Amino acid sequence: MKEQKIKTPMYGKEKMGRLVKWFFGLPLIFVLYFTVSLIMPTAASGSRQVMVLNIISYMVFIMATVIVITRFLGFPFRKMVNESGYFNYGFFLVGLVTMFILGAGTTFVWMAFRPESFKFTMGPGFALDALLSLVLVVCAAFLEEVLCRSYIAYFRNDSMETRPRFKLIYCLASATVFTVFHFQNPEVSGSKAIYSMVFYFIMGFAMMAITLKTKGIEAALGIHIANNLVNAWLFTYPDAALSTNAVFTHYDNIGPLMLVQAVLCILASSFAVFASSRKVVDE
Repeated sequence: MKEQKIKTPMYGKEKMGRLVKWFFGLPLIFVLYFTVSLIMPTAASGSRQVMVLNIISYMVFIMATVIVITRFLGFPFRKMVNESGYFNYGFFLVGLVTMFILGAGTTFVWMAFRPESFKFTMGPGFALDALLSLVLVVCAAFLEEVLCRSYIAYFRNDSMETRPRFKLIYCLASATVFTVFHFQNPEVSGSKAIYSMVFYFIMGFAMMAITLKTKGIEAALGIHIANNLVNAWLFTYPDAALSTNAVFTHYDNIGPLMLVQAVLCILASSFAVFASSRKVVDE
């Protein structure tokens, strides 16, 4: 009697190459992202409700992303945060503190020279709004760093890419995905969209370089969170993707001067992380 063959799953890890899984998994994750985004209503009663609903959506999407990465793609999610499997708080704090000081400090200098571009707009309930925006910023930044940095860094094998001749390719890929990820933001439209797109591309490139250097997303995550918190807490702007109860509203935010300021802050924060990583190696 002929032995009956048992078919293996079409997308089993042993039957699908990493290359195919990666290219199939990335659009799958994007589809999940836009599907979960539909949970958000087109209108809500106030920015506080919008933030709460956004937090819920991001948490749902983070769980869906973890399932796709670990179950479907078979990637080691814990190692995707750091090669060692443990969160490096040192790199995280260097990125967070440096970027927050630079972002807030340079904008205050800008306000001193052009006070007509700023208006004090902080409303009641600032403490609660600041807490909600903190949770939202952390969720959004973590998700984007996993997808735009770790996911790409783990393209070939179960460790982050370290080959020098491939680093430029990986940084360009990360910058492109990070820019595309922000196409739905309001500031990426109109005559000044090019400034926002260039900023996102440079930020994505720098964050990937940091991730490959430190073998983890902690420093990039810290810079990302700090950059968004400056906008959420101190200086919001009219075309922000999410309106928050910030202290000031900056009415001349998008333009060449903003691009120069933002890029300098990103580069300076990146150099601070690189310097701290060299000290760790020396020790």
